[in-house]
Amino acid sequence: MQLEPSYANQLPQFALLRDQGNAVILSRFSKSVLFIVVALTLSLLAVPAEAAAKRSVSMTPIPAALVAGQQITLSGKTTGGLKGSKVKIQIKQGKKWKTLKTVKSKKKGGKWSATITAPASNPALSIRAISGTKKNKVQSIAVVAPLNFVTVGPGTRILGVDLSRWQSIGEDLDFNRMAAAGVAYAFIKGSDGLGTEDEKAVPHVTEWAPAAKAAGILVGYYHFARIPVTADPNVIVADAQAQAAHAAARLAALGGYDERTLPYVLDVEGVDPTITDEMVTLWTFTWLDAMQAATARVPIFYSYRNFLTTRYLQDPVTVEKFRNYHLWLAQPGNPADPAVQVGQGLSGRPCYESAWKQTDCSYVWTFWQYTNSGDRELYGIPWRPSSGDCPTDVTLCRPGRDSGRNHLDLNVFNGTAADLSALVTGSWVRSAAEYR
Repeated sequence: MQLEPSYANQLPQFALLRDQGNAVILSRFSKSVLFIVVALTLSLLAVPAEAAAKRSVSMTPIPAALVAGQQITLSGKTTGGLKGSKVKIQIKQGKKWKTLKTVKSKKKGGKWSATITAPASNPALSIRAISGTKKNKVQSIAVVAPLNFVTVGPGTRILGVDLSRWQSIGEDLDFNRMAAAGVAYAFIKGSDGLGTEDEKAVPHVTEWAPAAKAAGILVGYYHFARIPVTADPNVIVADAQAQAAHAAARLAALGGYDERTLPYVLDVEGVDPTITDEMVTLWTFTWLDAMQAATARVPIFYSYRNFLTTRYLQDPVTVEKFRNYHLWLAQPGNPADPAVQVGQGLSGRPCYESAWKQTDCSYVWTFWQYTNSGDRELYGIPWRPSSGDCPTDVTLCRPGRDSGRNHLDLNVFNGTAADLSALVTGSWVRSAAEYR
């Protein structure tokens, strides 16, 4: 019950008790308010601190060495309140940081990527990513000068050949003549999953590799895959690991990687039709993983469009993993014709679906084997006519019958001299960010 105000004011004692009671209430109220204020203040201070701890920008590790002029795609992630924010890629020049490129991270997931060119002015490069006030750990990279290559191939691309026992008639190849004709690189069969064919490859690669390097030609080796007919994944894995170990041992016997050796190539062409796509995919990835682990270098992958489309899984996981590898694609065509898009089908034909396909049906490729009818005479490779006698105006023809003069695989490289040099050093690795 509450007293009437007019009555209470007439009672001094009550007034005193009222004042004392209010003082007690106020005291308790004040303490409660103070506690709440302090708690709120601490919580408000804690939230930004916690949020600040989650705000970060990262950049994935990049090779220890880049080639001047080389393009490289950097990637990373922003977290916390930095998602969807600007990311600056900076290099250190003297005591100052210079921004090379600014990109925006995705609001969902916070991923970012940026393609930059390694500057020639910095022999030792310090690079970082910065978003807001957050910076990632600085990475230090050596920048080396590119090798010199003559661009004489069709479409003003860097020319190369690939060789096997089919280019041998028991006589030496003239690699100096080959280099003078503009050949910058030669892929030589280094190993085979079939023992008898592997044995036939050994004497040629052992002789040709040092001779090519001595002439100034880059050398790469390829392994011809032999996938066993089985539905047992354990057998598939064991066989792929064994063939990769054999290829790695062959590479070591040939001197390993040096400043003139390209990454080892896996050549997968024809397989038994009873082998499932799942087994083909499993074998391929097992070999690639094992070879990379054994040699500390990402291999190159070789095949042709129809095989890529029909014999490999097309799920997102498979596609994303394949896109980490440089593709060497076999496709007949004229590299000098700007209308020809590598990977595309002929007019009216559907796209060749594969991991390397882009939205316009073209491919992200590194090497293109555009013909198997190159002129052996021009590139210093002895030959025998397919019929009849040797022409009088040639020097490398030998009497007898064989596959003829025009029996040589020719290739072009999709990139600059800096890119090719970077491939030699192992610093140029494909990424999913290069695809559209």
